Amino acid sequence: MESRGVDFYLTNAAWCGILYMEAYSISEAARILGVDRRTLQRWVRQGRIPVPTTHVLAGVRLRFWTERDMRKLRAYKAARYWGKGNSRTKNGKSKEKT
Repeated sequence: MESRGVDFYLTNAAWCGILYMEAYSISEAARILGVDRRTLQRWVRQGRIPVPTTHVLAGVRLRFWTERDMRKLRAYKAARYWGKGNSRTKNGKSKEKT
């Protein structure tokens, strides 16, 4: 059979450009920035940092930040993040420092 410039493949794998660009999941971004994943989720919810880009690939929703977004995250953290808050016990009271 003769091919007319279009290739068809019988596979579930689909080529996608997002797989070849530098992209960071929320867990990867949190590890790189040295903060907890929940901290990044709170910053997104409060509108302090850009929302991760969302793409659907093979029916799965992928959310990630690009390298440009990571620069914004680093700048936000450097300007406004002081570190961990008070350690709390189960009853909600602060631990006493010794």
